[in-house]
Amino acid sequence: MIIKGRINDSDDIEKKTNTNEKTGESRDSGTVKLQLFNPSEVVDCRVSPDVWDSMGGGSDLQKIIDKKVEFKIQHVERSFAGDGGKHVSFSGWHLLAVPSLESKPTQQG
Repeated sequence: MIIKGRINDSDDIEKKTNTNEKTGESRDSGTVKLQLFNPSEVVDCRVSPDVWDSMGGGSDLQKIIDKKVEFKIQHVERSFAGDGGKHVSFSGWHLLAVPSLESKPTQQG
C-alpha cells in the first residue's frame, strides 16, 4: 500500500548487519520508524538488504527527514520451520521501495 508518512528524526533510522552463518557473508539492512497520517500511527518498518542498498545504505532516508512523502509498505506475516525444525514466525511492516525524492513534498501539518 502507498501511504503518506514522515520520518521524524535521524534516530528513527537504524542500520542492521546480519551475517550468514553458513557462508560468512555480511549484509546490511535496516529499520525505520514512520509516522503515518489518516489515521495517525507510528510503525516500525523493516528494510530489506536490497532496498537498503538501493537507498545508498539509508542515506536517501536521511534526506527526507521531517518531510511528508509517500512510502510503499506492506504488512507481512510468515511462519516456517527453521534450522533443526524449530518453528519461527514473525509479522510486521516492510518498506518496499525508495520514496520518490523528485516529487514535491506536501506541506507539513
